Amino acid sequence: MSPNYGIVKCRSAISKSNLPGLDYTINPYIGCEHGCIYCYVPDVIRKKEFLNNWGELVYAKENFVETLLKEVRRIKPGVVGYSTITDPYQPYEERMCFARKIIEILLQHNFRISFQTKSSLILRDIDIIEGDMVDVGLTITSLDREFARKFEPHSSPPEERVQALETFSEKKVKTWIFYGPIICGFNDDDETVKNIVSLAKRTGSYLMYDKLRLKPILSKRMEKYLGEDFEKIRRHMMEDDFRKVYYKVIKLGREYNVKVEPAFT
Repeated sequence: MSPNYGIVKCRSAISKSNLPGLDYTINPYIGCEHGCIYCYVPDVIRKKEFLNNWGELVYAKENFVETLLKEVRRIKPGVVGYSTITDPYQPYEERMCFARKIIEILLQHNFRISFQTKSSLILRDIDIIEGDMVDVGLTITSLDREFARKFEPHSSPPEERVQALETFSEKKVKTWIFYGPIICGFNDDDETVKNIVSLAKRTGSYLMYDKLRLKPILSKRMEKYLGEDFEKIRRHMMEDDFRKVYYKVIKLGREYNVKVEPAFT
């Protein structure tokens, strides 16, 4: 199903962030057409129009760039998370083309930018995503296409994300991998962990990991789309299940000399 696109006014473009390592966050879109089954965002924004159709509706903030330009002149430079409750390079960005102007504004005003995406579209802007003021993170939950098709139906396939990570690494941009959410029984096997840590080693990336966190809206969506597989997920939500995966990630990180850390302490 093709997503419905809309336009809304931007009231504020940049806000303080409570996330580790970030001073600010920006989100030029409301909603994300990647439609990942495990996405926690509907539980965070709690907007009625997204409750039952996550991934099918996306709003662009039409005056985002102008608002951002005004706001960055009034605040102290810091690290900006781009972006935290939507993907900055979801397909709608190909039409709206916000990113280049946003990047230019932030860098011109001495803000560092930390990107996190599941999209190879970020390569479009590789000519201006460079230097010590940026880092690029790719969410890679698994290198298996079947896993991606089931849980991340409209994101770039894993091999395209790997290519994007490799390309930025070759350009000497600081890169990192977000291995999350870990869904026990689906992407916690030895091969998956080894492949992801090996990729981090090969690209000189550091690795952050995090577990699946079942929120109320998220649980209903996973049950709707996954059926019996959701019961399998629920059976493996004990902390001991996740600790076993953490141990594998940390152990391999030491063996491969890869910096590994939890996304949240």
